[in-house]
Amino acid sequence: MSGILKLRWAALIVMLICNASYAQDSYQASVNEGFGIRVSAVGDIWKGAVITDRFVTNAGLDLTAAYGFTENIGIFGGYQYLFPSGLDAKEIGYLIYTENVRHQNFTAGLKYFAGSPSQKMRVSVGAGLMFAQTVTEIFQDQHDIYLDVRLKGLGFHGGVGIDYFLSPFFSTALNLSYNAGKYRSSEYLGITYKESLKWSRIQCSLGINYHFAGR
Repeated sequence: MSGILKLRWAALIVMLICNASYAQDSYQASVNEGFGIRVSAVGDIWKGAVITDRFVTNAGLDLTAAYGFTENIGIFGGYQYLFPSGLDAKEIGYLIYTENVRHQNFTAGLKYFAGSPSQKMRVSVGAGLMFAQTVTEIFQDQHDIYLDVRLKGLGFHGGVGIDYFLSPFFSTALNLSYNAGKYRSSEYLGITYKESLKWSRIQCSLGINYHFAGR
């Protein structure tokens, strides 16, 4: 074999090795950079001072949008609607008893995604704020009518999640979060009052993510 032919074979082998290495490095199994949307079913365990002495279980839906500045760091903002759930009747005023409760919450914060785009399973950690809105339906026995008490307040929101990517643009998501804060205002019969009522909740959600940059 001539020297020129040997050089050609050596160059071809080097090229094949480089191409294989590049293909391995550039293989993309997951994408967190750019915009993404998550739709989830939520299980909620909530407790609010004065309203209830026990934790109350609710179920609902969560819609969250996220933007990844990089594959590892991003921001998120979400909306939750939790369906009404019955309460153990409790007298919170003269002949005024609690009946049921429902929630609407807004979340926002920062998120860190561990791992790299070559991995199908990505773990995330997030922290931020939850703006909680709770409506408690009460029964006023004296006048035999039902009324709403609306509570609003800000609190801490933090949690962990696991995403499994079926494709770079589509993943399933399991998230667990803890939230706690205070209701700072209440509205009853059209009048707003200042409050300082503690609330806390643990949430677990299962959903699907669409990652626009993964297409």
